[in-house]
Amino acid sequence: MYKITSLIVDLVLGIWQRVPGPVIHNLDKARMLKKIMWHLNVDGVNGDYFEFGVAHGHSMRSAQQAVKHSHSNKLGVKQIQRQLYGFDTFDKFIGGGEIDAHPTWDGDAFNVPYHKVKARFKTDTNIHLVKIDVNLLSASEKRYEYADFGILNKAAVILFDMDLFGPTLSALTWMGGSIQQGTFLIFDEFFSFSGNSRKGEARALQQFLDSNPNIKVRDFGNYGAGGKVFVVDLVN
Repeated sequence: MYKITSLIVDLVLGIWQRVPGPVIHNLDKARMLKKIMWHLNVDGVNGDYFEFGVAHGHSMRSAQQAVKHSHSNKLGVKQIQRQLYGFDTFDKFIGGGEIDAHPTWDGDAFNVPYHKVKARFKTDTNIHLVKIDVNLLSASEKRYEYADFGILNKAAVILFDMDLFGPTLSALTWMGGSIQQGTFLIFDEFFSFSGNSRKGEARALQQFLDSNPNIKVRDFGNYGAGGKVFVVDLVN
């Protein structure tokens, strides 16, 4: 019996461990996005979806499907229509100097050209892609406004998938005025930089919270290889 059980376990593990890490991570992220959209609809929270760091567009597609299917007529959970906005250089990582030096997140290995991602969503009228260096969104010399990108609603969900401190803090700062009670903040690589909380997305979030004492966050859960989710609780 032990021999048969061991053979079955070894076979399953052999198959599972051959599944690429990014596939497992993205599937678990899709599960989390469905969970978040359902939670928002149950509570009747309006607002749009914002993603910083689009890459191939897998997360954007997951979010779109979650928006479409997270409702229940039987339970009285209504579908809430949401616009989805994706910001990316579609070119390369642009960090904040030495503090963002990382052995993997550098150059253009994780990026997909804008025209290819745009073509993937060419028939999706609720998806809006913006090619921009996110570091410039809150730069003092040129302050972009939400209206510049056709943004009309508050944020229901904000996904930060740029991995580095500099662009993540810039995006957080720029989105600060759009955050509302119940906004979900998703950080795709929260435990990066060997768990150093003084770098990466973890540092960006802490610095943002320190600068905005009226914004508190509650832990909502983890996903994938290092994703972390918080829900906003505003303090009057």
